[in-house]
Amino acid sequence: MHRAPFPSRTAIVHDFFVTEGGAERVAIELASMFPDADVYTSFFDARRFGGRLDPARVHPWPAQRLVGPTRRFRSLLPLYPAWFSLLDLRRYDLVISSSVAFTHAVRTSAGARHLAYVHTPMRYAWDLDRYLAGSSAGLASRVGGRLARAPLQRWDRWAAGRPDVLVANSRTVQERIRRRWGRESAVVYPPVDVDEIQPGDRDDGFLLVAARLLRYRRVDLVVAAATRLGRDLVVVGDGPELASLRAAAGPTVRFEGFVPRARLVELMRTCSAYLVPGVEDFGIAPVEAMAAGKPVVAYGRGGAAETVVDGETGILVPEQSVDAVCAALERLGSARLDPAAARARAAQFDASVFRSAIRQLVER
Repeated sequence: MHRAPFPSRTAIVHDFFVTEGGAERVAIELASMFPDADVYTSFFDARRFGGRLDPARVHPWPAQRLVGPTRRFRSLLPLYPAWFSLLDLRRYDLVISSSVAFTHAVRTSAGARHLAYVHTPMRYAWDLDRYLAGSSAGLASRVGGRLARAPLQRWDRWAAGRPDVLVANSRTVQERIRRRWGRESAVVYPPVDVDEIQPGDRDDGFLLVAARLLRYRRVDLVVAAATRLGRDLVVVGDGPELASLRAAAGPTVRFEGFVPRARLVELMRTCSAYLVPGVEDFGIAPVEAMAAGKPVVAYGRGGAAETVVDGETGILVPEQSVDAVCAALERLGSARLDPAAARARAAQFDASVFRSAIRQLVER
């Protein structure tokens, strides 16, 4: 079948390229699908992302020239809505925004098409209490966040009217879009490079979690469970909760911080199980762990509940508590899960499926 050509002038927009996460993986995949597209963002850390996304294509905002790709990028929250609202992309025929919070607000021309791939409606506006609960955020951040919540919600609803097409990264996010923005969306699951991760032929006996260390990710639950059970746990990732997690961890918990991609894949291939204690919007990493033939122990809500098959490719935890995580790990120990079933499940979310679905939406 003949395929219509992609528009000649295309722009990709993503909130920030500072820390590693599934949203950044999606944005980089979109940039690879459209190799001539310009890429717009706020902060871009070329040391971390330059090997996968040519810095010459990337247009960061002016603040990057002043402070560089700062790790304190979240502290500039009040500036992002204004910046992305005013970002003028009217010279492009096609704009694809990869939106964690702000990029769906960019300006496009009346004759252009704007497809917004939404990882979640703005968490700072709609999930602030869960985001802050028990976190190490200071008093000023808490007060400022609560004062800004209502204006951010109004702005987010307004910005949600700008894209022509909304694409949710899971059914979980699709329902949030319907409830918070009053709009319908298609569902296209994020890309997982299944071929990159070959099935693991070793079990070195440790549990693995890889996540941004933010309070709502609930890494504290698996740190506490591993400490109680005396299980070896490797924690990959960094973020504002690192210090408090270290303080709560027992001697069997090891923190590796940010690791290169090859190291993360090696850990997935040699772990006993991958853990997902928080509510994921989708969750690429647990699918990657299944591609390695490893079981996943995940909280049974959010994106993980759409990818992990309870009793077949992992164990779904009924509640977010240390007791429930411990019970799930005990259940996992007596379960007989087939690594081939886990990999077959992962293949349903392969990057080729993502590319085909996005291409169809654009051509349509």
